[in-house]
Amino acid sequence: MSTVLWANCLVGGEVCSDQEDRAALYRHAKKLDAISKSLRLPSFMAACDETDMRYNLQDLELPAGMTSTNEVMAADGAWLARADALAMLEGLHAHIRETKPRFGLLSDQHATVVEELAGVIAFVRSQPDAERFNFAVVM
Repeated sequence: MSTVLWANCLVGGEVCSDQEDRAALYRHAKKLDAISKSLRLPSFMAACDETDMRYNLQDLELPAGMTSTNEVMAADGAWLARADALAMLEGLHAHIRETKPRFGLLSDQHATVVEELAGVIAFVRSQPDAERFNFAVVM
């Protein structure tokens, strides 16, 4: 079982997820965060929500009246405003395509990071009514 990121948008108080496994974005989250900070963009890590992982690893009971971790995340998760998220994602994507930094020690996952960022951007753009965005850390 590997840990990945799923892109989510909050639309009308409900989580809408593309449920695409983005392993390279998870694996290189710290580097992406450092790049986003150096570009004065919103923090990549600030968009990563660990609600689902925490509930699964710690075998926690859901709060009364809630039936999924998505409901918990919608109410209390880590979120960025949609406009801030798009600025961060598009800024990272453009910078990484232009400067071509290496992602990985044994093999370079640059192309995969670029591809995964492009997929997230397309998903967020496809959700014009979304108020917020995050990445769910999923195992």
